[in-house]
Amino acid sequence: MLQRIREVVSLANNPATDAVTKKQALDYLEQMKSDPNAIQIFCSMLTDSGSDDLCIFVSLQILCDLVAMNTSVDLLFVKNSIVEFLRGKINRNIKDAEFLRNKISELITRLFINMYGEVNGNQWNTFYKDLIALLSIDSLLTGPSEHFSPLGLDYFARICIQINSEVADQTFLRSKDEQTKNNNLKDTMRLEDVQTLVTIWFNCLKSLIIQQQNFELAVIILSCIGAFISWVDITLIVNPEYINIIYGYLDYSDTKIACSQCLCEIISKKMKPVDKLTLLSMLNLTDKVASIGEDDIDVYEKLAKLASSVGLELSIILEQCNEGVQSNETLEVANAADQQVLNQVAPLVLKFMSHEYDSVTEQCFPFISQYLAILKKLFAIGGKPGTAVAINSKRQPLDEAHQNFLVSLLNVCFEKMKIDDSSESNSEEAIEEFNDIVRSKLKVFQDSIAVINPNIYLENISNHIQVSLAGTDWTVLELAIFQMHNLCESIRNNLFGLNKTEISTSAATQLMHKFMALLLQNSNLFQMDNRYVQILFFELVVRHYTFLGSDTKDAVSLLNIFCSEFGMFNKSEKVILRTWYLFTRFVKISKPHLSVSVLSQLVSKVMPLLVIKTVTPSVDGSEDCDTTFDSQLYIFEGVGMLIGANADNTYDILDQVLTPLFTDLERCISLQSQSPSIVLQSHHILMAIGTLARGTHMGLVPENQVNNALVNEKLIHRTLIEKFSNIAEVVLVTFSYFNKHETIRDASRFTFARLIPILNGGIVTFASKLVVLFLESDLKTMEMNDFLGFLGQMVHTFHGDENFYDLFDNLLTPVINKLHILLDHLESESNESNWYGEQNGRENNGNDVSGARTSKTVVVTDSYRDKILLKKAYYGFLQSFVTNNVTSLLLSNRNRSILPTILGDLLSYNPQEIQETSTMKLALNVLVNFIKFFGSGGCTDVNDVHASSIGKLDGLNEYFITRTIPLAFEIPFKPQYKFNINDGSCRVIACDLSRVLKEMYIQSGGGQDVNSNPALKYLTEVYFPQIQLPSELGMELIQMLITQDTKAFEKYYVTLINRLTS
Repeated sequence: MLQRIREVVSLANNPATDAVTKKQALDYLEQMKSDPNAIQIFCSMLTDSGSDDLCIFVSLQILCDLVAMNTSVDLLFVKNSIVEFLRGKINRNIKDAEFLRNKISELITRLFINMYGEVNGNQWNTFYKDLIALLSIDSLLTGPSEHFSPLGLDYFARICIQINSEVADQTFLRSKDEQTKNNNLKDTMRLEDVQTLVTIWFNCLKSLIIQQQNFELAVIILSCIGAFISWVDITLIVNPEYINIIYGYLDYSDTKIACSQCLCEIISKKMKPVDKLTLLSMLNLTDKVASIGEDDIDVYEKLAKLASSVGLELSIILEQCNEGVQSNETLEVANAADQQVLNQVAPLVLKFMSHEYDSVTEQCFPFISQYLAILKKLFAIGGKPGTAVAINSKRQPLDEAHQNFLVSLLNVCFEKMKIDDSSESNSEEAIEEFNDIVRSKLKVFQDSIAVINPNIYLENISNHIQVSLAGTDWTVLELAIFQMHNLCESIRNNLFGLNKTEISTSAATQLMHKFMALLLQNSNLFQMDNRYVQILFFELVVRHYTFLGSDTKDAVSLLNIFCSEFGMFNKSEKVILRTWYLFTRFVKISKPHLSVSVLSQLVSKVMPLLVIKTVTPSVDGSEDCDTTFDSQLYIFEGVGMLIGANADNTYDILDQVLTPLFTDLERCISLQSQSPSIVLQSHHILMAIGTLARGTHMGLVPENQVNNALVNEKLIHRTLIEKFSNIAEVVLVTFSYFNKHETIRDASRFTFARLIPILNGGIVTFASKLVVLFLESDLKTMEMNDFLGFLGQMVHTFHGDENFYDLFDNLLTPVINKLHILLDHLESESNESNWYGEQNGRENNGNDVSGARTSKTVVVTDSYRDKILLKKAYYGFLQSFVTNNVTSLLLSNRNRSILPTILGDLLSYNPQEIQETSTMKLALNVLVNFIKFFGSGGCTDVNDVHASSIGKLDGLNEYFITRTIPLAFEIPFKPQYKFNINDGSCRVIACDLSRVLKEMYIQSGGGQDVNSNPALKYLTEVYFPQIQLPSELGMELIQMLITQDTKAFEKYYVTLINRLTS
């Protein structure tokens, strides 16, 4: 048996073992845990001569698992086995690998958890006494000693740490029962054994200092003290003799880090403010830390953390003493704590904070954050009026000591905010990390100081920016721009606590106007070839352009800077792509009204960037195709906005941009080639034209009026309409030539959508040709979805236009027919996929096949998903007729023949579609509205101007009655639909079905006479007898339908389904 286990362990751990064999090996070991003799087998593995370290490790792990389960496990047998196993190690001084020592310690810890204390029936109450004797460290009970086993002490410390992790570590969430058990174990330890542990740790530390060796043991003992201090009596450790011994380990390089961490844990223990202050005063850690000279970076990090921890604890004392009603004692404690911070802690922490390594700086952040938060509560005179900071501040006068601290902190922030001189401009990752971790936190500190005392902040940051702007090094100028951004944000967020009317004339705002002017006049800046400086400059002027002043000259100057090698013509791709976007962003938010002469010069400068160059995608699709084109579109949009907003209302300059595009497009068509590169070039040109049109429109019309037809008609000049009519013609010619290509169809639709608000009713003639071209094309599902959305947009925009009405009257039937060709194709594909799925299911009968169907599972194929998406788009298109009051189109002479098809789509569902609740809700909503507007047989929409010209359709009311009423009873009750009224999504469908019934009753004449209402008559005389509904229940439903309003009937209908299905 043991040999078999060894072989299995070897197989499981061999990298050459295949996955199937490895899984079998692991399953075998898992099954062994349930063997009645598992304990005996794996305990014997520990001492078997044939067991290597790996077998012993696996055996220990399995024993740990078995003990943890604690179900009929012979714990005493395990205890005796591991004790003898460990005794052999100690007696022969066999120091195993660390992973084995940890696993042995873990098993002993598991036994402790399940055998120690009254909570475990006192099965092993002499745990620590036995352990100390077993590990040969009992000499440390009486004092320092040389006669102890270092290996035994190592095991002892590891076991102590693991026990603390199990019973006291708050990192992991535990059940209430586990927490209660752990609390009982800790209580027993406090009463019985903690004094013993503390004594051994103390004597061990004392012995190792005397011996000047085995400092690795001191490290682990210090870790024990730091781990246990949070829940043991602190007086056992915090006394002069004990602390002096711990302190001593700050003098040894091997133990400085562990000692610092231990001291951090000691001072972090929760105590009353006066007791904590006494402890910190006794420890006097700042003097000790300050006395330690230069050391390696890891040590410096821990010393910085220790100094920061002292400050953090003093800050907590200060906060606690300032809460609630203050007595003389609390005031004295608070003042003493604050003085310690200002005189001892702050100078030391700020020294660490200014260290060249950011990892040292970061250690100081918790204290600075906490202390500034307290200072805000005490002294803040800034902060946006009405915010918690402004309301809760005590507004005490800021004394000189605190002023000096804030100024010193600001100076350190200024120093540390600068990117390291040694950083290469291409060390992007390191600089981004610096910005995210260090700079962002320092900015928060600056903002806090601005709230505490705006004058100190403004005076110091303005001097800092003034000096930095005169710098010639890229890191200094980059910092100046960054701090200008910070100052702008401070003003925008009103950290200075000003009234709204005072912000624009405040000293801070005036300073920013001055700095912006200095920045634009800085010749060193624009000669600097550094992408961080360049991008940050443009980010600043775009986000905070309001500080540039209202003079058009400033906007022109800035646009010229954009159009230089410093900006959009930069040699760095990252700068280029970012400035192309920021150029358009700046134009959009500032909307400069430039004269045509100035605008012409700007456009001439930008023209080289408006040349479209495509990159043909690789065959395997691995290359990211033409990544710059999307960014290039921003330039077209920005140029369009400048042209649209020009001060002279002259738009001939558009030809300067459009002519090259038209020429290139003409070249593509004349080549008589439809290669991928030509198609892609044509697509890009169409997208550029559409984007240019959108930009021109945005420049002309206020952003909140872009879809207002009356505003557009008033503001858009006739010459502009002629130019964009030409664009529409060009798009149609291109589309007709490349209509086999999806990308061209998408680009054509995109461009036409941008032309609609400009051309208004003039688009109808072009749109007619466009729709015909689309219908003649081999559209894919997603294209049809987008095309239906485009048509819906046209319905919304032009529903009041007679030409539009005629257009859709002619095209509705072809559109529905085209749609059904796609739906039928998807239906056949979906059925084929389901057939193959069923065949595979039969072949895998009896196996656990992933994706097997359950009672509510919908097998989602690509075809089925596409069909659902297409139906959603279809129903959305139909809904646009309802929303825009043109349902009469469906009843016109041209479209009456297609109406049964449309209604059939709204009245026929398979079980899979019923489970698509979002689609069903949309379909039923359309159906309800159709019933509402022509359920009586004629168009009754009072807002439809063509309703009166549409004659009544004979038999339409009867059709609705005979088709909709069964729908309302079949979906909830037929088994194949698997309708569960307790499911929220099904309840939504039920509510919609109730609206169908109610609307059908209303459109059939309403009233209380069953014989005079065709819907009620059909229910009582035909349908209810057909489905054998009890007459009492049928009459109840009829009565509710007659007497209840829509909301009340909806509630009744849902209740009825519940009654009949429960």
